[in-house]
Amino acid sequence: MRRALLLGLLTVALIAAGCGDDDDTETSTDTSVPTETETETETETETETADPSSTTAAPTPSELPGERIDIFPYEGAELAVVGVAADDVLNVRAAPGVAYEVVAELDPLADGIMPTGHNRQLEDGPIWAEVEVDGETGWASTAFLAHLGAVRDTTSELYPDVADRPRGDTMLQLGELVADQVAGEGEPEPDVVVVDGPSVGDLGEITVDVVGFPDDAVLGERLHIFAEPDPGGESFTVRTVESTTLCRRGVSDGLCV
Repeated sequence: MRRALLLGLLTVALIAAGCGDDDDTETSTDTSVPTETETETETETETETADPSSTTAAPTPSELPGERIDIFPYEGAELAVVGVAADDVLNVRAAPGVAYEVVAELDPLADGIMPTGHNRQLEDGPIWAEVEVDGETGWASTAFLAHLGAVRDTTSELYPDVADRPRGDTMLQLGELVADQVAGEGEPEPDVVVVDGPSVGDLGEITVDVVGFPDDAVLGERLHIFAEPDPGGESFTVRTVESTTLCRRGVSDGLCV
């Protein structure tokens, strides 16, 4: 299974469309995931390997690149960043496209992002949404934006028998095991991105986004995993898994629409 586990401790080149700088991200598997924090496709799209501090002047509204399209996200919705590695950011730019200056940076768990309803599709396919963030108005790739649905405890759903709960040598390994189970065997294979952690205290903790479900309503799942250290502290066993549904088009009563 193609896996794109992006971790915050190992080093790979940041995909600049979403990268706030030229730092490295972590991975324990193949990092071909389109996490150019502004990537919109896996081809030579906006993999912003160009300087993210680009200062290309913003065009006037009549000169904006691409074509305006009537598609989600709609005005009045509330969005969250998804699929961005824990040590990366999502760039909000002065205009749609990676050539324009960064006007704001969004953390991997940022939410409360308000779209204006103005969305544009660039010639090479990516869709960008105009959003309002902390008093700034700019543009972000819709590949890294979603609506947060209901949060639920899925531990017993994933592991009906306590004895079935997986064990990993590290929290990173355990996070991948749980994410692989949620991703399943379908095609295309969802991408797996560590968006927070891992951390270890009384319990181990890690948050992983599984994105790219072949569903026109459900984009994926955000998995908040807690684990108990085994005696000796050399491995971890899943204690609970909290799942947040990531919705493409919108949410009503916690359900994707």
